[in-house]
Amino acid sequence: MLDTRQWPGTVTEYADHLLAVAEALLSDPRHFFRSYSAAEIGRPMTAPPSRRVPAP
Repeated sequence: MLDTRQWPGTVTEYADHLLAVAEALLSDPRHFFRSYSAAEIGRPMTAPPSRRVPAP
């Protein structure tokens, strides 16, 4: 599980990152067919926010 006590930012930033990760996982059906470890989810949570570029 992700430990929210170790999050370096605010609760709002944590929620924004968590929603961005959820949006990325829901954007492609292949993500439904595998399980993710806490470490795999934690990496995009701690990464700087990516720039959103619309698909062509």
